[in-house]
Amino acid sequence: MTDEEMQRKMEFIVEHQARLVVNQEKAEERQGKAEERIALLEKAQIRTENRMAELAEAQTRMQRSQEHMNEVVAVMAEAGARTDERLNIFIGVLERYISERRNGKSE
Repeated sequence: MTDEEMQRKMEFIVEHQARLVVNQEKAEERQGKAEERIALLEKAQIRTENRMAELAEAQTRMQRSQEHMNEVVAVMAEAGARTDERLNIFIGVLERYISERRNGKSE
């Protein structure tokens, strides 16, 4: 092998090595950016999980409130029914009283 051939092979190896170093640096830079994005995604995932837990708690509180309101409405409906019964009795008594006064049975 001549000196010139040896020189060309060495230049080729040096150029090839330089390209490999540049490619390695680019790969490391991409890897660093990917790790940053992964860290951001992990933080976002944690925030999402926290929000989901908060929503589950809120839903549980809302369900308890709804159950309480159902109980209150049932009690009020029962009280309303009793009031209706009493009003009907009162109206009946009042109607009899008015009817009797019209028929001349005043006291």
